[in-house]
Amino acid sequence: MKKYSHIIWDWNGTIIDDSGLCVSIVNEILEARGLPELLIEDYREQFDFPVREYYKRLGLPYKGTEFSEISSHFIQKYHHHWKECPLQKYAREVISAIASLGLYQSLLSAGKEDHVKSFVRHHNLQGYFFSVVGTTNIYAEGKIDRATSFMQTSALKDQRYLLVGDTLHDHEVAQALGINCLLYSKGHHSEQKLAQAGSPIIDELDQVLKWVS
Repeated sequence: MKKYSHIIWDWNGTIIDDSGLCVSIVNEILEARGLPELLIEDYREQFDFPVREYYKRLGLPYKGTEFSEISSHFIQKYHHHWKECPLQKYAREVISAIASLGLYQSLLSAGKEDHVKSFVRHHNLQGYFFSVVGTTNIYAEGKIDRATSFMQTSALKDQRYLLVGDTLHDHEVAQALGINCLLYSKGHHSEQKLAQAGSPIIDELDQVLKWVS
């Protein structure tokens, strides 16, 4: 029996390489308000969930109408440019290889679910995933509640799950679900920040195969 039967993937930063795009959009917002811009290294140390707390630390609005406005601006900019973002190295190959092993795979994202599904279709990955689970809004508040609901309502029972993500929040989700987690160090959080979690860290996605095969 394989150690895991179902791999739960994060999307942003784990499968798609979009941290650079996110930094550029945040910097536009900061510049418009006369605030210091971020280097990618700064971003990967400071970014966190829920996003409103991250904005608060940057000196940006984090509640009310202004928060809604900058959230909408971010999503509009992201949707204009996301097709420029490639998949992370080895992402497609690893997802295909895991499918060949007969394991289930699902996506769990803090992004709006219909948006995530369109991203997945664009990259022609939809056939690999049993479920694509996202949120109902654009505010990136986190995904523990959605993850818990997915586990409770899934038609698949008695699964042995492994979560693969790129942020400390992914570790928090795994802890809340009582499952193991692998953290990928080339996404939205640096390896140094990920080390705070105590979960195993990988620096290339092909290393996932060592954990599941």
